[in-house]
Amino acid sequence: MKQIKTTYLLLAILLGSLAACSKMSDSDVTLYDDAAITSFTLGTVNRYVDGYKSTIKGSEYRFNIDQNSHTIYNADSLPKGSDVTHIVCGVTTYNNSMAYVVSKDGTYMNYHSSADSLDFTTPRTFRVFSSNGSGYTDYTVKVNVHKEDPDSFVWKKMADIPVMNDLCAIKFNDRIYVFGNEGGTTKAYTTEDGSAWTAVTLPAMADADTWQNTVATIDSLYIMGGTKIYRTHDLVTWDEDKSIVLDGTKIDQLIGASDQEIYGISNNGMLMTKYRGNLDMGSWIPADFESDFNTEDLPTEDFTFTYYPMAYADSTDYVVMAGTKQTDGVWHGHTWRRIVDYSEQGILSELKKLIEEAMSGSETVSSSWIRQWTYIDRSSNRLYELPALHDLQVIYYGGELLAFGGRSYDNFIEPLTAFWRSRDNGITWKQDVEYSMPPIDGTTKFNNAATSFSTVVDDAENIWIVCAGTGEVWRGQLNKVAWDQYK
Repeated sequence: MKQIKTTYLLLAILLGSLAACSKMSDSDVTLYDDAAITSFTLGTVNRYVDGYKSTIKGSEYRFNIDQNSHTIYNADSLPKGSDVTHIVCGVTTYNNSMAYVVSKDGTYMNYHSSADSLDFTTPRTFRVFSSNGSGYTDYTVKVNVHKEDPDSFVWKKMADIPVMNDLCAIKFNDRIYVFGNEGGTTKAYTTEDGSAWTAVTLPAMADADTWQNTVATIDSLYIMGGTKIYRTHDLVTWDEDKSIVLDGTKIDQLIGASDQEIYGISNNGMLMTKYRGNLDMGSWIPADFESDFNTEDLPTEDFTFTYYPMAYADSTDYVVMAGTKQTDGVWHGHTWRRIVDYSEQGILSELKKLIEEAMSGSETVSSSWIRQWTYIDRSSNRLYELPALHDLQVIYYGGELLAFGGRSYDNFIEPLTAFWRSRDNGITWKQDVEYSMPPIDGTTKFNNAATSFSTVVDDAENIWIVCAGTGEVWRGQLNKVAWDQYK
């Protein structure tokens, strides 16, 4: 707190104190040397968007008060279009200290009144005097306003990637990796920010199909060539993964991964799960299925996986698998869901028992719950089902599931033209207008005639779309989702 050095300021404080206490006797008045703001709120704020006026409750935007730097600001910015030229605000002070507002040019100040509007287009200074007139504290108040519409989806064209016939995009170690079929051989490229792509050296076992047998957990990336699976932590050193398959079958295809598990299809069509575990001690376990559903309801094409934390449950994830399958001549989207408890008391302890008993020749552990998948059956009601799209992509974004893809199998939906959103963990899907594909403006035209494409979400809540056949790469975000990521 600064000491007052001018007589007129001291006089102003004393007059203010006398006015406030004019109805009180001398014995009722207690004066303090504190000078601090303890809360700051906004009143109603007008908002203008496309010529239409609306109002927002300023009180819903919390203001932080840093008592060390004496700054006051709202971390959650007001929406674009908010009129901050005329805003009333409420100020609460400590121990009867009094708040004044310094003029924008700094030449004078007025006693703050919650009935008077202020212009916050630039930061304002509030000077708070102690009730005994011994000193004051200056606070800088800044009202932050978004310069972009929170509901806008913004796309940016990134550097092109070498043209490939088919490809798969993966996020791993804070980078984007793309594996694809380039001239009959699997090639790989990586980027950190999309400004340039660098070639990655793959082990000699990689073949033309390795690009579609590539998955990543939280700490390892797996690729499959022929019948062998290799794992790397850094895309430099590769080691053969010698995981066993408990039922004696072999893994025919890698189809997805979560932070802790990888998933594959065996040579007899069984869905298999492997906890990432140690390199030479992991085991593939056949899935169990809830109710009467079995492998007949598994997708056969366009496999896509995503996963996300389960609310209100530590060390627990939702894992969603989706794809397409033809039934009686008609293609449909198929969705499966798995809830996985990764805690020491959950899957890990049961998995250890299961593997030990299976390797000893006996299996008495009741382990169905650690490998169980639930089929989201929509056969009786096709309304709002997952669309059957070529190159179907399902991602977790903004707390919800999004789906999009290429041309529909019935040819009614053009490729890369719409998003579908699920707010109930994959049960129902509705086309959504809030999410849009890259713009067609003549200069940054999105070539949606790509032969195939893949998508991935990075840690900054950007959606990447990488297109085969054209080499186009796009990165986009819904503004409010990206902003929430930094709160």
